[in-house]
Amino acid sequence: MHQSTYTGSLDLPALSAAERLFIWGFRAKARSGGAVPTAADIQQVYDHFRVGDAVLSLESIIEIFACTAHTAIEVHCPTCPRMSDSEHGILRAIAAAQQERLDAVREQFECWLPPVGADWALAPVRGLATIFRMAGLILPDRHVRSFEHDRTMAMKSWFVGSPTLH
Repeated sequence: MHQSTYTGSLDLPALSAAERLFIWGFRAKARSGGAVPTAADIQQVYDHFRVGDAVLSLESIIEIFACTAHTAIEVHCPTCPRMSDSEHGILRAIAAAQQERLDAVREQFECWLPPVGADWALAPVRGLATIFRMAGLILPDRHVRSFEHDRTMAMKSWFVGSPTLH
């Protein structure tokens, strides 16, 4: 059985360094095409923390979401101090992958992805989780429950300026 630490709702400053690094990279990659941070900036920061190889896995995860998601995920801008329920869920999935709890990863991703998309995401998620773990960047198993999950709407596509990005 895995040990879980319930902390209530956490915002970015309260997260561990490993969690902040992952979320910053995820947010930055999800918003690629913007002026800052650039792909080179993301690679440089990840290289600094000895997880540069994780950038390809991060890109794959985001591509899977972009191509297969049946439900929108809320991704904040890289400098936002607040965390969305979606971002908390993704952190839970990465932490579970570091512990080889792939059933928990798949279950979390199926909130947004069809089963085949969740299966496709397993390999890059495991890769990213392993790279972070090997660099000593362990994501704690936080079990933060969403109180707004019932208000989530399924969407097939998102318009520019979508409320899921800010």
